[in-house]
Amino acid sequence: MKITDLSLREKILQTMVIKIDKDKFVSDDVGAAFFFGEIITDADEMGIDCAIRTLAKYIDNAKIPMLITSDFENGCGSMLKGLTPLPYLMSLGATNSEEIAYNYGKATALEARSVGANWSFSPVSDLNVNKRNPLVNVRGISDNPEVAARLLKQVIRGMQENGLAACAKHFPGDGMDYRDQHIVTTNNSLKFDEWKKMHGKVFQSLIDDGVYSIMAGHITLPDYQKEVFSNGMKLPATLSHELIENLLKKEMGFNGVVVTDALGMGGFMGWYPNQRIAEIESFKAGCDMMLWPNKHYIDDMTEAVENGYVSKERLDDAVSRVLEMKQKLGLFDKDNHAITLSKADRELVAKAQKDTAEHSVTLIRDNGNFFPLSCEKTKKVAVVPITHHQPAFDEGKLLCDELEKRGFEVTYLKESVKSTDPENYDLVIYALFSRPFRPIGFLDFQASEATKVANSLKTGIEKSIVVSFGSPYFGNQYFERALTYVNAYSMLSPSVKAFVRAATGEIEFSEFSPVEL
Repeated sequence: MKITDLSLREKILQTMVIKIDKDKFVSDDVGAAFFFGEIITDADEMGIDCAIRTLAKYIDNAKIPMLITSDFENGCGSMLKGLTPLPYLMSLGATNSEEIAYNYGKATALEARSVGANWSFSPVSDLNVNKRNPLVNVRGISDNPEVAARLLKQVIRGMQENGLAACAKHFPGDGMDYRDQHIVTTNNSLKFDEWKKMHGKVFQSLIDDGVYSIMAGHITLPDYQKEVFSNGMKLPATLSHELIENLLKKEMGFNGVVVTDALGMGGFMGWYPNQRIAEIESFKAGCDMMLWPNKHYIDDMTEAVENGYVSKERLDDAVSRVLEMKQKLGLFDKDNHAITLSKADRELVAKAQKDTAEHSVTLIRDNGNFFPLSCEKTKKVAVVPITHHQPAFDEGKLLCDELEKRGFEVTYLKESVKSTDPENYDLVIYALFSRPFRPIGFLDFQASEATKVANSLKTGIEKSIVVSFGSPYFGNQYFERALTYVNAYSMLSPSVKAFVRAATGEIEFSEFSPVEL
């Protein structure tokens, strides 16, 4: 399809990413449609068959083949129940395996395409440098640019070589600030020369390796930016011509699609008098696709182009990038509907989940000489879950079940906030469960879970194991005195099972930490 074949309205529609509503079909021929949950919500309950039917309706009614997307950051099961969730990306970092990384991407691609999706807003390509960053944490693969670039390239190849466009996010790089761009605009505070060795190195590596799209974050890079906004501050990338047109597209040579992060996030709001103006400014700054623009966007863009405020060249550049990505995916040449997975495909997906979990459980220290656990040494075990995400207590029960299968007598102390009496048990396992946005805010323990931490090692320190199924930094933040500490990075069931297998000597622990502790 040639861009000259499109009307002004059709071009503008190609710059939009709308939300799919399973109950209300949107007939406009938009560039992309985002389905169901988002990364900050839980997986959608509707079921795979309903998902396929809903997506097929959009695919069938699109004159121009449509991009179907979602946040498949850690596999497709995080967005749609019935598909396979993969351990969080930091688990993949802990495997330090390019083969597992490729299969992680391929498994995501296969399951995404099995419902009709062809674009993923992943992988997260931020470096989690700030240990208190509440948004990246285990969603990021590492704090090391060499590790991140090497493994992320394989994830992206696994996706794109199997029909799923990847999207590296969030340019110019999250993980430096201690704040959350869903709430406020955040900063990448590195000096530009240092940025080029850190986040810039990762994004440049992915650009050079052919990533199809990049998501602009509501994040500033003050040391690079010269323009000062009316309030004396620097604009976030989603509104910054300097960061998108000058740095990303010209200096770094990115020729793919730049999509904004969600336009309703706090980091995007408030820079201009209203959202309608801000979205036009975002497009003018160089972002090619708007993620969930307001209902007036088509009319506002039409007026902006017709009166010359947004040049026709800027619009044609954006649309050309979108059409080229669709061409790379072969959407003009083949059926864009859901594919049927073969037995070999399903086995690969299951293997990707298992391998990521089992090669990532990192033994930080075992000064208590507990491992491998055995019923002969530690028959009576207490499991104390510490979390402020209530559903995670189910994973704590799974931990108990897996230990009981191996002959241990397990007591689950879910409600305990007092010191655990060591005389009653041979071993106490403190199981920490966390992940960004569960709930929104910092990952620090509060209220009753903070009390559990305070009481955890007052007595019986010689009988205590601590395992974090989430933030890898809890070991130093709360449990410096724990003799034995393990990072498992993910509160998903496969990671819980993998910890038990490693703890009992059925598999080996990893010795590689993807982040500096």
